[in-house]
Amino acid sequence: MPDRIPSEWAPVHRVNNIEQLTAAMKIWQAAGIIGVDTEANSFFAYHERMCLLQVSANGEDWIVDPIEMGEDLKAMVPLLADPSVIKIFHAAEFDLMILKKDLDVEVRGLFDTQVAMTLLRHEKTGLAALIQSYYGMELSKKEQRSNWGKRPLSEEQIAYARIDTHFLVDLHGRLTAELKEADMMAAAEGEFFRQETEILVAGPPDPERYHKMKAARGLDPESLARLKEVFFWREKVAQQRDVPLFRVLANQGMIDIAKQAPSSIKELAEIKGMGWKQAKRYGEDILNALGEAQGKRIEIVVPKVSPEERRRRRVMRENLDEMRNWRKSMARELDLPSERLMHRRHLEAICRARPQSSEELNAVVQLNDWQRENFESSLLAKLEALPDPEQA
Repeated sequence: MPDRIPSEWAPVHRVNNIEQLTAAMKIWQAAGIIGVDTEANSFFAYHERMCLLQVSANGEDWIVDPIEMGEDLKAMVPLLADPSVIKIFHAAEFDLMILKKDLDVEVRGLFDTQVAMTLLRHEKTGLAALIQSYYGMELSKKEQRSNWGKRPLSEEQIAYARIDTHFLVDLHGRLTAELKEADMMAAAEGEFFRQETEILVAGPPDPERYHKMKAARGLDPESLARLKEVFFWREKVAQQRDVPLFRVLANQGMIDIAKQAPSSIKELAEIKGMGWKQAKRYGEDILNALGEAQGKRIEIVVPKVSPEERRRRRVMRENLDEMRNWRKSMARELDLPSERLMHRRHLEAICRARPQSSEELNAVVQLNDWQRENFESSLLAKLEALPDPEQA
């Protein structure tokens, strides 16, 4: 980040109440095109939330405070959902997810500068690389994992946040022109539509996911019972303190505790990743959790699979490998990253359904115009050659 914001930039606007937001939205609506970004407290809270929302329009920058605004921030929903107002994000997936989670809005009118960069075959697609390439401004990563939920925000945080959107409107103009010149606008619009309509929102925590941990697979039944109790204890503490799980106890620490079954705070402190500070803070509770597991055993029962089902699953895995290889080959031919050719989830859905015609294919995944033009026939030919798992 530069030592200071350039003097020619207008002062940043702070939006902390509904009156300020209403005034700002009139400007954004009239502009018809805005740069947008969000900051969350992912590294500092169990209950992740949007802590900052940045908007740029007409060469000016606004910092909206969701913590101060509370429910009043939902006044932005109609604007965000209005397809006539272009919203420019960089790497929009997380922003769309947290806007959906916190405001229950699905953004329309999306333009993602990172998608545009990949379709234009930029080697580096990060926002810092983009800004340096087009504007010669070198950005610092110092505030990347800043605690955006903490108040007051520092001047460095404000500067970092406003730079994230300041150039987006101008970049939209530049990248749009380049996409049209490269005949990639249809491909970009297809991906923007997919992002708008396939927003991933995390589900509730799975209380049984302790045995899905990779390191848990080799635990004996007694150790697995201990892991379960320590896992539940960690989940409860993280929720109560509203901190990420790793800030209570790392996964490897839980595994080591489950294996070693310490019986005193001293033994607990000697486990790698614990230390005296953590042992003194949580020792009694962890020992109590281990006590709850005393005499218990957890057996992970692997259901028996018939030879026919094993063959079916093998063919499905092989088919998916073939489809992935097809995507890589087509991506090389078109000189594009594989994920811009077709999203992984779409590829997997198509592989499962094995459609044999254009109509069947688009009933599974609706290809955009660019995809149909560039590889639909190749995709259908590949699908026709795949064996049927039900008959293999």
